[in-house]
Amino acid sequence: MTADEKLTLLRAIFKEFAATGDPRILLANLTDDVVYKVSIGPGTPLSGEFRGRDGVAEYFRVMPSAVEHVGFNYYDFLANDEKAVVTGDETLRVMKNGAVFFTEWVVVCTFREDKICHILVVENLGALSQAYDAPHAGPPAAAS
Repeated sequence: MTADEKLTLLRAIFKEFAATGDPRILLANLTDDVVYKVSIGPGTPLSGEFRGRDGVAEYFRVMPSAVEHVGFNYYDFLANDEKAVVTGDETLRVMKNGAVFFTEWVVVCTFREDKICHILVVENLGALSQAYDAPHAGPPAAAS
């Protein structure tokens, strides 16, 4: 898949999600062993790695019980032969306590052939962690 094809795919995915909240196009374009991770520490419904297409579908099934999208915007799409990056921002309401907060985000997608095999979402979800009394994310454990 060329860089331009990656950009076309990601524009379709984000356009659909922004309009409907439906991740179907994303799910259809994932490898069987995909890993989806959001930069939030342990202790929330969105914490950890979601593995495989079913795991990513579970993330999107659980997400509305944790946060409600009040606003969602995407801006830049950048790609090379292996990765594609999308930037944006969103306003979220934490369902547990009603707190509303704004955060900017970046999504990094790694491709294997014509499918996405890894997604990393980097954003400040401190308000969600706080609602769940979750600990702050620490550095990864050192390899032994």
